[in-house]
Amino acid sequence: MSDIDRRSVGELLLEADSTARTILVDVAEMDAATMLRTWGEVVQAASELWQALPASGPVGDEALARPDASDLTILRLDSMSRAQHRSGARGWPGDGPADDRHLRIAESFARAEELVERYASRKHPPVTARALADRDAARVRIMHTLYVGAHGVAVALAAHVRALAKVHAARRAIPAGESLRQARTAYKRIAAFERVAGAYVAQTYPGALAGEHRAPPIANRLADALARWDVAAHRSLVNTPRTSELMLTARTQAVILSGSDALLHAASQTGHIDTAQHRRRLETAIATTQDRWETLAATLATLAPPLERRADRALTAASLEVRAALREILVDGTRAAAADVVGQRTDLSRLGDLVGQALAANLELAHVTRDAMNDERLTGGARGIHDIATAAHKASLDPRILDHSPVSVGITPQDLLANRSLPLLPVVRAELCKAADVVTDAAAAAMSAGAALTGRVVSQTPATDQPKSLGREAAERAFAVGTARGPAGPRCER
Repeated sequence: MSDIDRRSVGELLLEADSTARTILVDVAEMDAATMLRTWGEVVQAASELWQALPASGPVGDEALARPDASDLTILRLDSMSRAQHRSGARGWPGDGPADDRHLRIAESFARAEELVERYASRKHPPVTARALADRDAARVRIMHTLYVGAHGVAVALAAHVRALAKVHAARRAIPAGESLRQARTAYKRIAAFERVAGAYVAQTYPGALAGEHRAPPIANRLADALARWDVAAHRSLVNTPRTSELMLTARTQAVILSGSDALLHAASQTGHIDTAQHRRRLETAIATTQDRWETLAATLATLAPPLERRADRALTAASLEVRAALREILVDGTRAAAADVVGQRTDLSRLGDLVGQALAANLELAHVTRDAMNDERLTGGARGIHDIATAAHKASLDPRILDHSPVSVGITPQDLLANRSLPLLPVVRAELCKAADVVTDAAAAAMSAGAALTGRVVSQTPATDQPKSLGREAAERAFAVGTARGPAGPRCER
């Protein structure tokens, strides 16, 4: 399975911006020290991409001597970030784990720079107005990502400062390695960075995006991307499942379902599918399944230590390609594309088969995910295991019992402090299986609701009512939608 990145510069910039936005949504995963530690890499990668973009004026040493206003902004931000990074290296936050989302943004910028360097050069400035407009749109995308990203770091720092201030006000000792003074200073400096980037965004966003170049959508790209993703997910989860791969699978399936519903909405508005059918059955069933996948992903995120969230390269590449293929059809500038625009970018008359296949693959992948929960090699971070096991432990005890220590659920304080990767406890595996069963049942209901898209109805008739002349017993072929039994122990047998 190839893990070659097929995305364009524009798609890479969209992915970077989307990742920065998700940081603001996943507040529970914000860690001030981790985010501040890797923020400098994001800014550096953005600055290098900016400098690689074609210039409209002087180039070389003359450009450095007389930069334009836009170049001055990125140079100011790069200088501010470098100074703050040097200060942090000498004190707080110091060395430690990196923020995976920031690394993904930096990687998107680095990949975009590689493409720009390969196909364009500042030594040969663009001569057309369209080329200049596309360059300006790319600059706005970069700056908007820095603006949103800086705000995310500022939110994390503000929460961290408040937490330390409460400890200090209670006259308790500040934890080792922490510094209230340095945290406050870091917050003020990142707030200044956000204000400088925000001033540029306020003047250019979203107006400059009107000149963004958009190539015609590639025929069958989405269908190919979904097929590649299905193959990559099966290989990853069947061979050597890890918590990081399971988490990425759940998040990608939620994205696929969200995109599928958006496509179906456009198809219903343009008369390609029955509007009532979409509203009464499909929309609710797909939204429910998406929510179940997102809930499972959030649970898995608590089990994935920050240093072990890097998924398999082929799986990551397939996930990113699916996201890019969906955005190519469904995103128009800074907003969702209208139904008629979606219809111009893809053949909505063939959408029924595509979404029907996606819902069938979604059910199969839900079963594969549930099976992967039983792999004895599956591990998780000590803190996540402790949180899930403690919650299950408390639920099973008399409410008057107050012993909820890590030792009571089989984790030592040393493991908890280092957040070591440990084999899953039976109670944790059982909780994961319960969540996976809920996903599987919702996926079965969604596939049943989507059967009408292709004109084929999934049989719900009991096996005993089927004629014996159908060959293989119908019980082996039919699938029934119903409430699954709970897991019969840590192995989650159904």
